[in-house]
Amino acid sequence: LRELCVTLNGVHSELGLLDEGSEIVIIREDIWRKTNVPWNQQICMRMQTANGGAKDMGGCIEMLEIDVEGIKTWAHAYIVLDAPYRLLLGRPWQKLVHLSKSEDTEHVYVTIRDP
Repeated sequence: LRELCVTLNGVHSELGLLDEGSEIVIIREDIWRKTNVPWNQQICMRMQTANGGAKDMGGCIEMLEIDVEGIKTWAHAYIVLDAPYRLLLGRPWQKLVHLSKSEDTEHVYVTIRDP
């Protein structure tokens, strides 16, 4: 797993964890509060965790702005109360930006394209 520096809603810089195993974008509640973005409590979901458990989501931020070095993208992000990560960028977002990774012995290079 790798991290990518992003700006959320133009107001908060955060490291987003690139997770190819996740089918959604997830944001921890304390990070969401820093974005000043409204959320929809009526869009609820129960997530299956990597260790086989389940976790309830606290709602959805519809079309959260995620900016990577000037490339603005938007995604629905589901809110969790607590998690070992702050922001998880799952496969839908990675597919949207045509994310690709390459590595050598010392570095990992992440490339995205403006959708």
